[in-house]
Amino acid sequence: MAMGVRLRYLPGVSSVDATAPRLIPPGVTPPDRSLPYFHALWKLIDNPIEAWPRAVYEDPFYQRRDERQTFLYACDPAMLKDILLDKAEAFPKDWMFERVTRPALGDGLLTAHGEAWRWQRRAAAPGFRPDNVAAMTPVISAAADAALARWRDLGEGARLDVSTEMTAITFQVILDTMLSGGDGIDVPSAARRITDYLETLGGITVADLLRWPTWTRVALAPRGHRALVALKATVGAMVARRRREPPRGDLVDLLMQAQDPETGRRMDDVLLRDNLLTFIGAGHETTALALTWSLFLLGLDPATAERVRDEVTEVAGDASLTHAHVERLVFTRQVVQEAMRLYPSLPLMSRMCAEDVEAGGLRVAKGTFVFIPIYAIHRHRRLWRDPDAFDPARFGPEESVGRHRFAYLPFGGGPRVCIGQAFALIEAVAILATLVRGAWLEPDPGHRIRPVMRVSMRPQGGLPMTLRLR
Repeated sequence: MAMGVRLRYLPGVSSVDATAPRLIPPGVTPPDRSLPYFHALWKLIDNPIEAWPRAVYEDPFYQRRDERQTFLYACDPAMLKDILLDKAEAFPKDWMFERVTRPALGDGLLTAHGEAWRWQRRAAAPGFRPDNVAAMTPVISAAADAALARWRDLGEGARLDVSTEMTAITFQVILDTMLSGGDGIDVPSAARRITDYLETLGGITVADLLRWPTWTRVALAPRGHRALVALKATVGAMVARRRREPPRGDLVDLLMQAQDPETGRRMDDVLLRDNLLTFIGAGHETTALALTWSLFLLGLDPATAERVRDEVTEVAGDASLTHAHVERLVFTRQVVQEAMRLYPSLPLMSRMCAEDVEAGGLRVAKGTFVFIPIYAIHRHRRLWRDPDAFDPARFGPEESVGRHRFAYLPFGGGPRVCIGQAFALIEAVAILATLVRGAWLEPDPGHRIRPVMRVSMRPQGGLPMTLRLR
């Protein structure tokens, strides 16, 4: 359900003031029961998260059957641990995921399976070692400082689409930190093409539901296809240039030098391009969305925004943030974590049960389509206190102790957990802290807030806010 920025406040405990009301930001209103068949099919195309019935937010699991298929929504952390970790081999990625992602990402890290995935993961891992991530913090801070300077040039009262602004910052960061500047990749153009892809080919289409040939997806989304062709050409040209040049010690070089220990295989230009597209796309999208929703929530809650600002000033004063500063921004990190709980960039994962198996005490039959509804898990009545309220305190040490690892999945879980999660969180904290220290963004009361799922979960129509300078 779409709604404007008209908020509900309920009596209760706030992370800022124990006497203050609780902020309930806009979200999806689930139907009381399963939608009728054709209505549910339409929602799968339009916005799948709006089809999940209330039971998905309240019960450990929910099953729905039709004459052809059993669907399982798994929400219990013990069940999720089996699906994603302990018995992951019994729950491979499903055919729908393959149809949506493989045309863009080929056989790269996100889509590969088995040993092909393992050796690519090992190849990329050194780029995300803690020491490497720490060394990237000045570059991240510089990108945030540059954005804030540009905002000051725009002046008080400027209207910004925060989702576009955050995409530009995080896209530049991924190029500067992982790809030595990107070698000629135009940031606004490439970011726009990624958005075009996600808004078209990045969603479920009629062709997917009816299992038409994969080429029909292209026929139904020519804008997304043109964007994808252009992106592949741009990154492919960068790969060709880098093959001819001396090493620079970045992620591109790590992947070029990687070798499968069992087969001796190295990445050819196509596989290298597919992996770089994966890191460029996924590497900036998660952080950009976490920042977009964080700034929106702080715009709704000036007291929490002021607390973030006070923390940043106490830790760093007016200096550009270093890694040591970011490590001390405890409350700012909690704000980002809470934003990713309420509005996870990845709202849904799916698996196909490959054999009869038990998960979390439930017998799951071979062929069952398993949904891991992260948006609902993060708002589940059995897992979270006041699940729809914005309260960064829930990520403080008191409430975090004892929380099941699989109750909070902003980066997925198990062996295929996002390889860049530590980098993304440091990046989000550094950028948010820098921006909030210098500006406050005021939500547009007339803009309708509707979280919409394609591959990621974006605010439909962007997120316009008004700039107030500090």
